[in-house]
Amino acid sequence: MRLFIATPVKIPFFNKLKDAIKPHIIGNFTKEENLHLTHLFIGEANIKSFKFNLSIPKEPITIKGFNFFNDRILYLKANSANIDSIYKQLEEKSITQQQKPFKPHITIARIKKIKDKKALIEALEPFNNIELNAPFEVYLYSSTLTPKGPIYKKVYKY
Repeated sequence: MRLFIATPVKIPFFNKLKDAIKPHIIGNFTKEENLHLTHLFIGEANIKSFKFNLSIPKEPITIKGFNFFNDRILYLKANSANIDSIYKQLEEKSITQQQKPFKPHITIARIKKIKDKKALIEALEPFNNIELNAPFEVYLYSSTLTPKGPIYKKVYKY
């Protein structure tokens, strides 16, 4: 089964955000119910191997501001004093497989083409300073890929 460890996130202005930036990009938006902060993408694995205890920080995760990965991924920035503690715990359990440094984020859209980057940046501006707090809940998710997009299911709460 395809697995990942993540924190679910609700963005109350998500539909307004999509409407504001849709004219400026060609791409696919994350489904609102699928918004999350990935702590670790696991890939194909057995669920039983990932049912263990993690120490979950008490403070919320702060979400504020936008950025891009190579103009292909638009994301919201996530931050917390202890946000990397989950990754470090997974590292201690010797199950991390990522070669890139952990960069906490919530993917908003996968971009095929930016029609006008200046207009896109301007469309993001009204949302850029909105600060949200997400409860620091961590789940093991299963992911089923379908032609209509992935279906995520919470299979274990840490």
